[in-house]
Amino acid sequence: MLDDAAAADAGSEAAAPSGGVQPGRDRARQPGRTGAASAADAGVSARSSSPAGEARAGRGRLVVAVALVDEARRVLAARRTSPSAYAGMWEFPGGKVEPGEDELAALARECREELDVQIEVGPVLGQVDLASPGWRLRVWIGRIRAGMPRAVEGGELRWLSAAELDDVSWLPADLPLVESLRQRLADPEPMAFGAG
Repeated sequence: MLDDAAAADAGSEAAAPSGGVQPGRDRARQPGRTGAASAADAGVSARSSSPAGEARAGRGRLVVAVALVDEARRVLAARRTSPSAYAGMWEFPGGKVEPGEDELAALARECREELDVQIEVGPVLGQVDLASPGWRLRVWIGRIRAGMPRAVEGGELRWLSAAELDDVSWLPADLPLVESLRQRLADPEPMAFGAG
């Protein structure tokens, strides 16, 4: 779940879709480690670890999240408890990428800290620009590899089918991604996960 500052950006109605991962942009990594190794070390299986320049100083921040899908093609939504302006709204689990941290390692860390699960990441669902200049929210499709999700910091979790996606009040930044997810859930093709 996003912290209060990231939630304020994610909750802004100024968010707009921005395509997807921009190729050719690199960002600081831990010395001698690739994005895939960093993600694997953090307990996440990844189909790919796209480089991103968002975490560099002066370029805003990257917020990462995951649409966790189960075998019944339901997605896990998390209900916010703060800040008060967004309490009660729903989001995809995730949080900010720390400077020098790999984006998929950050996503794995957030899922461990917030949900007590290990995840496997598939394709990027989409990305939106947030209200603060240079801030972006990038969301992947994923699944739980180990553990049973629980709301570690309170709040509520709910599994939603494609037909139930409109039953909750999503953060405004998540809405375009919810629409993309609805289409993915309706697609009869199997979802691809992992390195294979």
